[in-house]
Amino acid sequence: MAASVATACSAPRHLVGAAPSNEVAGRSHTIYIATVRAPSTDPTVFFSGERSPRINFATVNVHTPPNHVIGQLELPRSLPPDPERHFVIKNPQILDEAGFRSVVGAHALSRPRGQRDALMWIHGFNTTLSEAILRLAQFVEDTEYSGVPLLFSWASDARITSYVYDINSALIARDAITYVASALGRSSFDKVDIVAHSMGNLLAMEAIRGGSQLNLFDSTGKLASVVLAAPDIDYELFAAQVSSIPPESRGFFVLISSDDRALRLSGLIARRPRVGDIDAASLTKLGVNVIDLSQVGDTSSIHHSKFVDAPEVVQLLGSRILAGDSYTSEGASVLGQALVVGAGGTLELLD
Repeated sequence: MAASVATACSAPRHLVGAAPSNEVAGRSHTIYIATVRAPSTDPTVFFSGERSPRINFATVNVHTPPNHVIGQLELPRSLPPDPERHFVIKNPQILDEAGFRSVVGAHALSRPRGQRDALMWIHGFNTTLSEAILRLAQFVEDTEYSGVPLLFSWASDARITSYVYDINSALIARDAITYVASALGRSSFDKVDIVAHSMGNLLAMEAIRGGSQLNLFDSTGKLASVVLAAPDIDYELFAAQVSSIPPESRGFFVLISSDDRALRLSGLIARRPRVGDIDAASLTKLGVNVIDLSQVGDTSSIHHSKFVDAPEVVQLLGSRILAGDSYTSEGASVLGQALVVGAGGTLELLD
């Protein structure tokens, strides 16, 4: 449980469409959005923390500042942002489902066969839509991801006091994310990766568990990698979720860190350890892959977002995991062992 990065650096938390008129050099990324947030009358909010009874679809463009530093999310302390120095969210557009499918499909088909990849990003607790968009854009920039980035945004209230509300919002979104994931599987994409953070892992794992129980989990064979970063899930619940998944399909990458203060606090409140704060041995016996980030330094005081804050980690994810490295020997289907990221991004297999 943690305040968002934007709050930590005193940046405005709603930045959609707050772009200045001047254009500068820098890369731009199109982010596709499927959300169960309700629309907001405030254009900078776009979609609020209220729950919607249906899935809403949208796109935005995110400008990356020309002097962006890997592992940093350069945000303004007041509006408007300066595109010379800050990430900027531009051109928000609400689409109906048919229009959304059309633009996403066209983006996929514009790429050669074998390179039609999609990334589904699921944010965590206490997160506004703007913050989720920006973190995904930073991740795409820093990993040099070349596929189609899709944000699934559940209705986080974006308040540190709304932990229970957010848990319930994540659970309410299970059917919606299953619908979106199934549509991706049936689309023209060659492969789909999933990256979830914090409480977003609860939603991801519940959707995976439900699909597995119906024999629908990865029924198209397009699911490539599942990255569960700092999972804010009760360990016993996670063990039950994993047990419903066939052993050969449990090759998830679970990113843990012993200095994650946010998960330590969450565990104290829940009186149960969280997956991202538990020892690697307890997780590997479930047959999942573990990457221990405890030795990795970052600038955050709570160490809850090392997978995007630490340059060596975000580059590792882009160059190895999203590139298709399973860390398994030839013919192996499940690793069930732990790796540790050391100084400078070195990677070692733990005994």
